[in-house]
Amino acid sequence: MPEKLLTLQELSEYLGVKQEKITALVDEGVISAYRIGGELLRFRKDQIDATRTEIESRVTGADKIAVSEARKKVKERAQPLSDRSRSTFRDRIADFFYFNDFYIVSAVLIIALLIVIVRG
Repeated sequence: MPEKLLTLQELSEYLGVKQEKITALVDEGVISAYRIGGELLRFRKDQIDATRTEIESRVTGADKIAVSEARKKVKERAQPLSDRSRSTFRDRIADFFYFNDFYIVSAVLIIALLIVIVRG
């Protein structure tokens, strides 16, 4: 089963950053994202963690202490991302149609052909 991609809301909660800031970082190319249906942003957790690690490796001295304390606060606030109830109904429906559009179109075409053949 493919891994679950994080929504913008889930990533915002995971990082403790506002959604607008994340969108700006995506536009700047700092964070890699996937656009689903041209409008829905999705993120891979392992890519986000790699980006976070790369940024933290550039930070030195006192900044590292501040970063580690900020990470502790984020971890305390974060809930498990495997909780599927956190994604909205709209996100689930959009993902369903995005990942199953071929099968839906195929089923409709088969039914239409069967109707044409039976009436034919």
